[in-house]
Amino acid sequence: MDEFLDELEIKDRVLLETQAGPRTVAHRGTIANLTAEEIWVAVGRAAEEWIAPGSPVRLIVVRSHDRSLSAETSVRRMVGGSGRMAALGRPEAWANHSRRANDRVRLAIPAYLLPDADGTVVPARTTNISVGGFHCLTALPMAVGRQLAVSLMLSPTTPFECRAQVVRLSDDPDDPLRRQLVVAFRFLDLTADDEARVAEALAALSDETDATAVPAAWHSGDRGDRGEGPAR
Repeated sequence: MDEFLDELEIKDRVLLETQAGPRTVAHRGTIANLTAEEIWVAVGRAAEEWIAPGSPVRLIVVRSHDRSLSAETSVRRMVGGSGRMAALGRPEAWANHSRRANDRVRLAIPAYLLPDADGTVVPARTTNISVGGFHCLTALPMAVGRQLAVSLMLSPTTPFECRAQVVRLSDDPDDPLRRQLVVAFRFLDLTADDEARVAEALAALSDETDATAVPAAWHSGDRGDRGEGPAR
């Protein structure tokens, strides 16, 4: 069973069961973020009147095979201002070595690095993202500790502007000539609304991706990763 419990992922489909008197009401949702203590679930508008801080819920992870994953928990808080992101207490029954602070989802979307004040824009491509930060591929020279402005294209038309700091550098295993690096960034000074926006985007973008982790939105979008970068 422990091997199965390790499989929780940001894109997992879930059901949140609440009680309306003697009746059980099930609300569909998607895991949007995983922290050491919480599971963030993006829910539909219809669930808003049933889910509030302190509400007891039964969390059921929806699987395509016979085994299911469920536990009793409660809503710790609502994340962001939309009323559609519930932070649930992470059940102790699921405690295991995979409980990291901010699990990442494999996702390949365009990113733009702005290393200088002169407006220079360097295109890059993410490899994975979490509410805490992201990894990307870039040929731009980097050093651990460096801070810079970043624009992540969370949709084909809408950039997410923020600042980030380099925390780790590693070679790209798919580039034997070492023309580019894998750079690990952590986000700096995100507000609660910023975190909610990233989490909601991850839940939506990771829903359908191809074999290279490119979301379906980028196959149908007008700009794709050939866009001209963020507006300056």
